[in-house]
Amino acid sequence: MANIVIVDDDPTIQLIAGELLSADGHTVVHAGDGVEALKVLEVTRADLVVLDMLMPNMDGLETIIELRRRYPSVKILAISSGGRGGADDLLKTARLFGADDSLAKPLSFSTFGAAVARLLSRDTRVDSPFVQQG
Repeated sequence: MANIVIVDDDPTIQLIAGELLSADGHTVVHAGDGVEALKVLEVTRADLVVLDMLMPNMDGLETIIELRRRYPSVKILAISSGGRGGADDLLKTARLFGADDSLAKPLSFSTFGAAVARLLSRDTRVDSPFVQQG
C-alpha cells in the first residue's frame, strides 16, 4: 500500500481522512501546515500528499511549489473549502502550479477514496509550466 501525508490545519480533517486511508491499508502521516509537511518529507517517503490550500505559515500554493522542486514525482491531491472566495478558482490554481488532482471540501468518502485510488494508480502526473524540468 501507499505512504500518504495529510497536510491540513484542521485536526478533524486529518483524523477522518487518516482513518479512511488507514482502513484501506495505507500508512498515514499528518502535518499541520506546509512547513511541517516538508520536514516530514525529509525523513519519510511519500507516494501521495493530500494538501489543504488554506493553512497558516506556508499555504498550499507555496507548498506545491516546494514539493515540485524537491519531490517532483510525489502525487498531490489539493483540497479546499476556498474560504470566502469559494474553492473553484483556488483549486484550478493549485492544478496549474502542479497538483495532480483537486477536491472541494466538504469531502465525501467515496469521492475522496476514488481520487486517492486514481492518483496512486497513475504513473505520470500532469506537467505544470511552473515545475522546473530535469
